[in-house]
Amino acid sequence: MSTPACLCPIRWRHLYAMIEGTRYEVEPSPVDTATSLLFRAWCTCCGTEYTHPFRLSATRHRAA
Repeated sequence: MSTPACLCPIRWRHLYAMIEGTRYEVEPSPVDTATSLLFRAWCTCCGTEYTHPFRLSATRHRAA
């Protein structure tokens, strides 16, 4: 079974995670983080689940 792919022109450009009812911007990470082990992330544009390690975005934690 294959993992669904992001359908956006620039794959996985904007990601978010819902953490306790708040939406946070996240970004890909080379290794698992506490956040990626406990929560799921999705592509902001197409809604595809991101199934790889991620971390909270260093530039902006809360997404609009």
